[in-house]
Amino acid sequence: MHRLSAITLVGGVIFGLTACSTDSAAQLDDLRERFVVAGGVCSDWAPLGKPLALAAQTCAEGATLVVFNSTEDRADFIKSELETNEQIRARTHVIVSEDTWLVIDTLAVIVRVMPPMGGMISGRNGANP
Repeated sequence: MHRLSAITLVGGVIFGLTACSTDSAAQLDDLRERFVVAGGVCSDWAPLGKPLALAAQTCAEGATLVVFNSTEDRADFIKSELETNEQIRARTHVIVSEDTWLVIDTLAVIVRVMPPMGGMISGRNGANP
């Protein structure tokens, strides 16, 4: 009886992880589609490991797309990126974010995609030194 319970438990965990993985991939696919429809470019992409992120990817053209489990994770991620991301520190890239997603790209791209995507810009300036 214990062996069957263990197999059932392992199967449930694997199913749960697969469902989470599939859900995060779908969220990332949706974000990428909205980014492209809004005027961004992401013709080829690769997964990107980012702490606090549910899923992340980098586009061949330079954008970073990230989805989160919560607004708190997103806020913590933004704080970390403002402190450590060399492109943001050099003021060549900024973040547009809303709820549980964000995009990092050049200011020109973010200004173009922000109106249709929504969100708020964060970067290195007087408000975010």
